[in-house]
Amino acid sequence: MIVIHCTFRFFDRAMADLPSFLRPYWPRRMTGTLRDYARAAIGAGLGILCTGLIALNVLPGDWHSAVFLIAPMGASAVILFCLPSSPLAQPWAILAGNTVSALAGVFFTQLLPQQLVFAAALAMLSAIALMFALRCLHPPSGAVALTAVLGGEAIHNLGYSFVWWPVLANSILLVLTAWLYHTLTGYRYPAAHHEHAPNSPTHMHYQFGFRQEDLQTALGQFHEVLDIHPEQLQSLLEQTELIAYKRKLEAIECREIMRPVSTTLEFGDALETAWQLILKQAEPAIPVVNKAQLVIGLLSVSDFMRHAKAESYREVAPALKRLIRWSPTTHSDKPEVVGQIMTTPAITITEHMHLMHTIPLMTSHHLQLLPVVDASNKLVGILTQTDVIRALYR
Repeated sequence: MIVIHCTFRFFDRAMADLPSFLRPYWPRRMTGTLRDYARAAIGAGLGILCTGLIALNVLPGDWHSAVFLIAPMGASAVILFCLPSSPLAQPWAILAGNTVSALAGVFFTQLLPQQLVFAAALAMLSAIALMFALRCLHPPSGAVALTAVLGGEAIHNLGYSFVWWPVLANSILLVLTAWLYHTLTGYRYPAAHHEHAPNSPTHMHYQFGFRQEDLQTALGQFHEVLDIHPEQLQSLLEQTELIAYKRKLEAIECREIMRPVSTTLEFGDALETAWQLILKQAEPAIPVVNKAQLVIGLLSVSDFMRHAKAESYREVAPALKRLIRWSPTTHSDKPEVVGQIMTTPAITITEHMHLMHTIPLMTSHHLQLLPVVDASNKLVGILTQTDVIRALYR
């Protein structure tokens, strides 16, 4: 751990002293902590140890004792323990990638026994093509193909048995060891990838940026193979976007962007009066308050439409007229005042609430307007969706 830390400091200091034209090519510090690095190194060592001991002492057969563990397993261990969430480190990539590469290597070795250089090149070409076709790209599998060709007499004598022993057997043992080690150390392996959940907080409350189709288009234009699942990349980018929005929104309080209250209603106001006010003002709803200026509800066009109970489009206007018209009698079978049709209880926010906390309220409850109250719960302003959007882009 101390050696790794000192090495990091050396690289950082050396980069500062480099000429500017060399700095872009200087190795950057990798993601992760010293604990992650130690965990990966210990895991890789234990993985090779367990794979080798089991292959040498537990599995039956004496004829294979000279080839119980092949060198490419070391490269597989690096990917499997250092990059366990990578598509290149998943069980299918390791098992299928190593197997088809071994098959390609043995095939061309037997086809061109006197031309091993050509056999090696053809084995490598075929191995990569097969791995792309089978979705099991695993870089160490290229070394498996070359081992089958250039491994010497001990490997050549195995023939196609080399595919299942030691290649497939080593691969299975290494994957099982990695699964056990990652499980015991609190890491999820294999890294299952899922379709992005449409009901996640990122999707529900912070849909300001890119969509999945945008990411797929960008990946299609990248023209390179990325060592990360598209779902993981999308999640990472959305979390980055969310953190950026939070950083920006946490600095804004509602009182900084709220608009003053231009109109309020009371419980006993007539529906006809309220309807005229709604038509004249720009806000999507009007707060309803009591004598103490405490918010008791919200009134919007939706409330009128809900209580008009029009059964078809043609009946909307007549139904609204019947609802709004004041009944001259002392008894009525329809609502007559604001308090009878308003949405209650009203969801309010405080003037010192950070703007980021208002977005989930608006999206979850489908609100276009939120009344803003002070410490004594008295109405001091209103906040609309337009105000929030304007604050995001100012």
